[in-house]
Amino acid sequence: MLELATLVRDGVPEEGAQWKRRARRARGFEHDADQIVADTRDAVRRRPDYAVFLPLLEAADEAANALEDAAFLLALEPLKGKALEALQELANPLAAASQEWVKAVGHAGQIGHAAGIAETEDFLEPIASISKLERQADDAEGDLAASAVQHAGDFRQLHLFAALGDKLEAAADALKKASLILREQVLEHVVDG
Repeated sequence: MLELATLVRDGVPEEGAQWKRRARRARGFEHDADQIVADTRDAVRRRPDYAVFLPLLEAADEAANALEDAAFLLALEPLKGKALEALQELANPLAAASQEWVKAVGHAGQIGHAAGIAETEDFLEPIASISKLERQADDAEGDLAASAVQHAGDFRQLHLFAALGDKLEAAADALKKASLILREQVLEHVVDG
């Protein structure tokens, strides 16, 4: 997830062949995410007690799919103008939320039934940050739409900015959903278990 989000964020100002390479890398990362979900589905068929992991991984995969779609869109045509700044402002909180996701998953793996307040807070802080960053992404998507309407050079650019805004905001929503599922699973099955 983090690799996909930073790939998109860091590549927003690039164009041409650089983006085509980024899009290929993004496709590889997204394929890996799909494979994890497929492997988990197979594992759940053999061991139904693993089913608690499936909704979490499916939500994270939704974010990966949206990010890969955004990388593809960025490779279609070089974007120019003032709306590019607004696109960068949307990509920034998404990359930050992905970093928080890595922290949350890391803390979830360390927390146990005897988790103290400090361990639980260490786990919950990145979850709260992801929700805050998702709200920032919502606002940034609106700013991108307004900027694109005002500054896009032609209809193709306007459409591309709008589609990118939709994909990046969908990734932020899916990441928030995954973080809330993770929170519920850890608090219900590990801390209170």
